Amino acid sequence: MKIPVLAILFLMCLSLQGQNNLDSTRKGYVRGKAGLMLKRGFDMANTPGNGHYRQADKNTEKLRLPEEAAGFVPVFSDDFDSLNTQIWQIGQPWGRFHGQQPHQYYGDSEVFVKRGVLFLQNRYAPKKFKSGDSSITIPYGTGLINTANSRNFQHGFFAIRSKNPSGPATWPAFWLTGKNNWPPEIDIFEMYGKRSGKSVHRQTMTLHFGKIETRTKTLLMKAVKLPPDTDTAFHIYACLWTPEKVVFYTDGVAVRSIRMNKWMRQFYQEPMYLVVNNAVDHRYLQFIDNSHLPVSLEVDWIKVFMEPEKK
Repeated sequence: MKIPVLAILFLMCLSLQGQNNLDSTRKGYVRGKAGLMLKRGFDMANTPGNGHYRQADKNTEKLRLPEEAAGFVPVFSDDFDSLNTQIWQIGQPWGRFHGQQPHQYYGDSEVFVKRGVLFLQNRYAPKKFKSGDSSITIPYGTGLINTANSRNFQHGFFAIRSKNPSGPATWPAFWLTGKNNWPPEIDIFEMYGKRSGKSVHRQTMTLHFGKIETRTKTLLMKAVKLPPDTDTAFHIYACLWTPEKVVFYTDGVAVRSIRMNKWMRQFYQEPMYLVVNNAVDHRYLQFIDNSHLPVSLEVDWIKVFMEPEKK
């Protein structure tokens, strides 16, 4: 009798439940890989088959915590009446540009607050930087802030209310990444303008995990089509991160979920910090009309809730 492939994968996943010798080596990765294959193929999210999120009961104005987080308490909130530099650091912890992305740098001028809204902009503003014994000119200034030195969180409900930029090569994102290691990373949203900017209304959500050193670094990615107004109206993007799963929400509606197997969980046992940025996607630089810049990611607020500590 032939056993269907999905049935084989299901049985393999069941066998993994008894595996206690979890590690981040290639051997450990192979043990967990069957479960990852199944998770990539199935999505137990609250969305219909056409990939659009359910419209009913959506709320773009006021944050509504999901039932699982009903007892959570606020631990962080910023309404951006000003830019609090005691909380937010401009640029990444390692510096103002990434060696593998020499087309953009993180500039002070690209981060500012106006009328209670944080602006993270992309701008054509070539600038010279030292690189070893020489210097390089980087063409685009981009806005990025993080809380690596001030606020770190392990599990909780994370939310942002933002209006995203439009146009080719836009790449706004709201994410968490490991305080001490990378991975882990949770991308609550990434929007890709690509060639024309029309695809910016597709929300991509990703978990990064594994280890670069042992060549086990991998990811699980989900996506959902949103209404075509993410660059003209504010929406609320959020995730619930627990020890067992990550559930993603848009305007109060659960749109995607990823339940972590035992191998995945080991990489999410450390604090992570917040990052919000408006990047330029290097794959589509040739489609940018610099005369149409700057474009901005606008942030109304960011909030974090966590389960109360048990006494």
